[in-house]
Amino acid sequence: MKKIKINKKILSGIIALLIAGIGNYVINEEPSLPYSEQSVENQLSVELERVIDGDTLVFSDGSQEQKLRLLLIDTPESSRTKTGSSQPYGKEAKEFLTTYLEGKNLTIEYEDTHERLDTYDRVLAYLFADGELVQEVLVREGLARVGYEKGNELYLSRLESAEQTAIEKKVNIWSIEGYVGKYGFNKK
Repeated sequence: MKKIKINKKILSGIIALLIAGIGNYVINEEPSLPYSEQSVENQLSVELERVIDGDTLVFSDGSQEQKLRLLLIDTPESSRTKTGSSQPYGKEAKEFLTTYLEGKNLTIEYEDTHERLDTYDRVLAYLFADGELVQEVLVREGLARVGYEKGNELYLSRLESAEQTAIEKKVNIWSIEGYVGKYGFNKK
């Protein structure tokens, strides 16, 4: 049997690189728990009454009906009330949300960094459908933009990541150059 001589410096270098690479992977790996497992104790079961538009709906918590404004996102307007006419992809966002929520178990979760009600007495919260963050789904589908953030919200990085993917793929609202603005949607 022939002995193979290995330079100790080379072997040490290879081992150090392997350890550094594995350590970096472990440190940078984010937990991939479903949302419902991460924060189920903070969620309240609700029942959908109706969808108003892509980012607003009416729900019941068993005792009363309330309007819910989906936290951290903005969708184009689906009606003429605010803008004089519906905006591109506004009706699509409303229709998608209506269909997507149908028959699913819904829960809401409040964000500690935001008020629970806005100036219109709408509940501000995250919405989950069968454990999936609805805001993320709308952003990923290119039917909503990330907005109204303070920078330290619980699910902001996930929403920003979904938005970046939609931008790169030029999905829906991102398919119209210059349509999505910093504070809403530009006339097209």
